[in-house]
Amino acid sequence: MNHDLINTIGIKQIAREEAHLYQVSDVQGLIDTLDKDISEWSDFDCWENIRVQQWIFERAMDIYKGKKIDIKCNCCEYNYISQRDLVKSSNKKCYGIKSAYMIEKVFHEITLAEARRESDGTYSA
Repeated sequence: MNHDLINTIGIKQIAREEAHLYQVSDVQGLIDTLDKDISEWSDFDCWENIRVQQWIFERAMDIYKGKKIDIKCNCCEYNYISQRDLVKSSNKKCYGIKSAYMIEKVFHEITLAEARRESDGTYSA
């Protein structure tokens, strides 16, 4: 995956010109979902809020299609976490980082499912 497709930014940062901007605070229920313990919010299939699940899935599809997205949180002034460090940073309090982590996680599931379909279900990761 191209490591500049998803970016997290803080309140005082400006979105990249070529990226679609999404604000965590605009997604009703996302902060409530991500405010839980990591063992709960990191299990996407167990999320109870379908609308939030759909939003995460749609953003994963955006990056799957090659679109660049910026996720803006309201909890940090500045955010300089690279996409490569999302897994290591997923335990931080930042809702932008948690959102980006989940989007990337779902993106990987989408690409794995596609690889399995293309090889008649015999692909193993």
